[in-house]
Amino acid sequence: MPAVIRLDFDPSTTVFGLSIRLETLALAGVIFLVLVLVALSAGRMRSAAAGLTGPGNLPVPILRRDDLILIAFGAVPGAVVGGRLGYALVHFDYYAGTPGAMADPGQGGLSLTLAVVLGTLTALAVARLLAAPVRLWLSVASVPVLLGLGFGKLAMLLGGTGQGSYSDASWATAYVRTGPWNSINPSFPALPSQALEGVLVLAVAVLVLVLPPLLRFRVRRWRSIVRPGLAPRRDWAALTGGRRYLTVVGLWAIVRFVAAFTWRDAHIVGPFGADQLVLAAVAVVALLGSPAVTALRRARSSIGVRRAARRASRAEKAAAAALATTAPAGVATDTSSAQPAAMDPTTTEGHA
Repeated sequence: MPAVIRLDFDPSTTVFGLSIRLETLALAGVIFLVLVLVALSAGRMRSAAAGLTGPGNLPVPILRRDDLILIAFGAVPGAVVGGRLGYALVHFDYYAGTPGAMADPGQGGLSLTLAVVLGTLTALAVARLLAAPVRLWLSVASVPVLLGLGFGKLAMLLGGTGQGSYSDASWATAYVRTGPWNSINPSFPALPSQALEGVLVLAVAVLVLVLPPLLRFRVRRWRSIVRPGLAPRRDWAALTGGRRYLTVVGLWAIVRFVAAFTWRDAHIVGPFGADQLVLAAVAVVALLGSPAVTALRRARSSIGVRRAARRASRAEKAAAAALATTAPAGVATDTSSAQPAAMDPTTTEGHA
């Protein structure tokens, strides 16, 4: 066997007499961690907004932690349906001939890309039903969700899920024991695609957290003393409100697109697989969709203003023409009365 990383452990353990897979326990822990982080972030934002008022002297919307559980459960049906549709899209050649198999939960699996997209949409639908501040929830959940996606991918190592292309590279992994593992031929050295994607996603999370303070860093010089400091805080549009979540999803789609080059999936268009095409569309919509909509609204607003100005100008001209047509003839020559009266010649001579 080539010089690869050999993973020698049992994928299952016993808890209270029950055999449970390590991957399942790790994923449950990741979900719990995400919910805790979102709840803590919501609590911090709630404390910061206490007593504040927004536009129109209205109170700032408050994030209720009891809504979090309902919103999280609301994401489940969308994630399941989206994951199943994404899996069918990746294996389109099979499900095109047997479409009924898509509804069979015991056959096939789930894909993460559309699970994230549709899960987000159904969670937003629940938040709207609860009259919760959607944009604030998106901002609060952005980094915890990104951390959950990264740690979730690393947790898949414990079950052998998501092994990539076969390779003899020094960082390829192979599972020694019989398992059961969730990849075909787990004893063959393969690129750990799940670990690669997890590390890239966690790097994006660190970037989102660290980059804004780094951009504020300044070095000030006073005589011979150098003092580091921070510039005034600036709210980046791409990292504020609902745009923050869209930016995070777009960056996640990009790094997942890169990691997908190590997958075993069949190529559909050139070197790209079906899931990569979906990821490209998700990245474009998430990163460019909101600016494009904003630009379109501004363009429509400016066009409306120009049209209103032209209508007002035409109305003024029409009113002036109508006034000139309907006014008496003497009115047109009455402007002479506004001129100053001519001086009396006799008065002028008297002064001379």
